[in-house]
Amino acid sequence: MSEYRMEEETKIKDLASHLSLLTLSEKNEETITPSQLSSSPIFTEEVRLSGSEGFTQYGLLGGQVITKSTATTEIQDPRIFYNVSSPSSVFICGSQGSGKSHTLSCLLENCLLPCEANALPNPLTGLVLHYDAFVSEFGGSPCEAAYLSSNPDVKVRVLCPPTNMARIKDIYSKLPNLTVETLQLDERDLNTKRMLDLMAVSSVQGGGMPLYLHVITRILRDLRIEQQQTGGSFNYAKFRSAIANEDLTPAQMAPLQQRLDTLQSFMVKEQVLRKKASAKNNAGLTKENNKRGISWSPKPGQLTIVDLSCPCVTADAACALFTICTSLFLEQPSETVGRVIALDEAHRYMNQSEDSASAALTETLLTAIRVQRHIGARVFISTQEPTISPKLLDLCSVTVVHRFSSPDWFRALKRHLATEGDDYAGATTTDLFSNILALRQGEGLLFAPNAIVAVPTVTADGSSHSVETIGGKSVGPKLAMLGSHAMNIRVRKRVTADGGRTVMAQ
Repeated sequence: MSEYRMEEETKIKDLASHLSLLTLSEKNEETITPSQLSSSPIFTEEVRLSGSEGFTQYGLLGGQVITKSTATTEIQDPRIFYNVSSPSSVFICGSQGSGKSHTLSCLLENCLLPCEANALPNPLTGLVLHYDAFVSEFGGSPCEAAYLSSNPDVKVRVLCPPTNMARIKDIYSKLPNLTVETLQLDERDLNTKRMLDLMAVSSVQGGGMPLYLHVITRILRDLRIEQQQTGGSFNYAKFRSAIANEDLTPAQMAPLQQRLDTLQSFMVKEQVLRKKASAKNNAGLTKENNKRGISWSPKPGQLTIVDLSCPCVTADAACALFTICTSLFLEQPSETVGRVIALDEAHRYMNQSEDSASAALTETLLTAIRVQRHIGARVFISTQEPTISPKLLDLCSVTVVHRFSSPDWFRALKRHLATEGDDYAGATTTDLFSNILALRQGEGLLFAPNAIVAVPTVTADGSSHSVETIGGKSVGPKLAMLGSHAMNIRVRKRVTADGGRTVMAQ
């Protein structure tokens, strides 16, 4: 009998200990937890008031547009906020002139600049990737995000190719509080993976890889083994010396030299010439050899724009360099400074090809989004074409759809956005395309399944409100996730200079 009792007591103890590890609730329970509130990427003013302790850093994104379906619903406050504190990712798409770059700039303002539009006690540090094929000796436009420099509290620096330094300086010369520097990679910043990316090895994997790239891969592998044994870093002089010792034909060296020239044009010149120069005058060049590349240390309120617009830089080369810059930006130790990466007009250099440097950049961004909570990163992608990467659409926390007229783009969005049934603005999936076509400049449909909103409730007399009452007393707003619905919003005005206005004929 005692054995039976002991066995029952053991079962009860096991049950109690196991239940203490479980949080069981009803399937239809709609209670929003404090952790859900604090991690929500988008929330309304009523939500902010109900959970103000959880929102330490946030910025005004825009306001909810009153449509025919929402006209009968009491909207207490139209304001919509972006949660700066919580790491998240935003995908912005739309036709030229629809307002996508404006939306991107407003998000950057919320993250970098303490102003009347936000609550930002601890500004983040930002990296913007920009490439424009429409650049010449007499023309070119600055990245729109650079206009944040109109406020002196944002320190903007532009990194450009050495082959277009004078032109880029001229393009950005009218903007205040901005510096233009040459993008120079330090050999300490190079490693096996980045060398393979720069040499475009990943884009020609398989049986089609030329012999010289097989040689490069072997050399990098041998250098990697040596680095592991000695604890050193990548040495470009040893890399070049190993290539010189290979018996490559002129036909094999020609394409290899092209790739090396591209790499060397973005490295510190003294490091590239170290081996040859030191042989001639080792003592006289010691000071010159101490020159280093660009610093990637995170600084609050600093915006770094990598503008690779140059006739000598192809879109593929730009993607390879963007991949390296993004990795360098993310790998810096940053326990106190949050980070944001923004891609401006991403359709100019990204595509769906699996055999290009664009694939490596996409994979780097996907990795950053997957681990954004652990590295404190926010990723903003602005593009005309939502088809550049369906995987990015799948992973992004928030999608803002501005006006466009392409049925192909709509089909791509419909396959990758959580939309079913009636959306928040009262439109069904079938006429969602009509809603997109009817959007005005600066308006957009916001999709964010984890966004928290105040849900209107209908009373017995047919009126609606967003505050719950018990026994005739107000107990606060009824909160819910946006889920598969969409919200029609109008993005706010910029607090810095607007550089994206359309140029009209006089």
